[in-house]
Amino acid sequence: MVYDVTNQQLTAFDRWRTNRPHVVILGAGASFAAFPSGDARGKRLPLMANVVDVLGLKRLVKEAGFDPKGNFERLYSRLHSLEPQPPILAHIEQRVTDYFGSLELPNYPTLYDLILLSMREKDAIFTFNWDPFLADAYIRNYGEAPLPNIFHLHGNVRVAFCGTCGHSLPKAEVCDQCGKTLVPSRLLFPVEKKNYGDDRFISSQWDAARDYIKCAALITIFGYSAPKTDTEAMAILNEAWKVDDPEKKPVERVEIIDIRDHEELSRLWFPFAHFDHYDIRRGFYQSWLAHFPRRTCEALAHGGIDGHFVEPIPWAGSLEGIRNTLSDLIAAEG
Repeated sequence: MVYDVTNQQLTAFDRWRTNRPHVVILGAGASFAAFPSGDARGKRLPLMANVVDVLGLKRLVKEAGFDPKGNFERLYSRLHSLEPQPPILAHIEQRVTDYFGSLELPNYPTLYDLILLSMREKDAIFTFNWDPFLADAYIRNYGEAPLPNIFHLHGNVRVAFCGTCGHSLPKAEVCDQCGKTLVPSRLLFPVEKKNYGDDRFISSQWDAARDYIKCAALITIFGYSAPKTDTEAMAILNEAWKVDDPEKKPVERVEIIDIRDHEELSRLWFPFAHFDHYDIRRGFYQSWLAHFPRRTCEALAHGGIDGHFVEPIPWAGSLEGIRNTLSDLIAAEG
């Protein structure tokens, strides 16, 4: 096949260099796709549907008079509403923190390594996941390439926050700026009213989501179910997607990576369809990130604006090979 734009031309940033970001939104499905066999030791990655089972909370929940097969977020919300808050609530919160905090990143290249390396500093990842894999992959690849910004919309077991200077960083004892004690980011919120604005760290993450989504050229939604229970999250995303100024260019493309039925996904995301074009992918390796690492927005401009056929940029298999493949891309970024 003859391409209008070769991967060498795309690598060289010939004319479509853009500062508009690529925004990636990660849900639990993304972590499950990245680690289907569990962590480095085969430890299972819980989903909301089986978190009570995997964390060994079944008996405790049943003895407290609740249905262990029910929705976990609704269970937590009911417990949170009790006055005074029952001891079981603190036990559940500690078990969630301990279990997710114990998960270990495998030493081979994972989807999270690829996602991070295929994005640039102008880009951003917003994750709803408690697990440590994205944060640990960031640390593993730090210094190898300029990486995107990461924001934790539901907190994370590896992230702590300084209430004095507002600085957040991978979990540590003290702030590296002011020396004050860091506070672990909160993980659990009552489902009916999550009150993201009441938590300074979580509020800052959602403020960033609003800003990035409003100016994004491309949005990739990977494994996020947009649950009806999380009404506050849906309201914030809906608000961010709206474009009040008709002269301002909205999101060029939305990409959904999900294994569910196409019709179900179309119904799910219809309320947020403030865009004309979207793609549904069955897996990461069909995505813009996999085909055009570090050049997704440029490839989108070539194809979507000029109608050109753009040649994908090949990736290598090992982590070292991936980094070598990206060296020319990174060098061209200046």
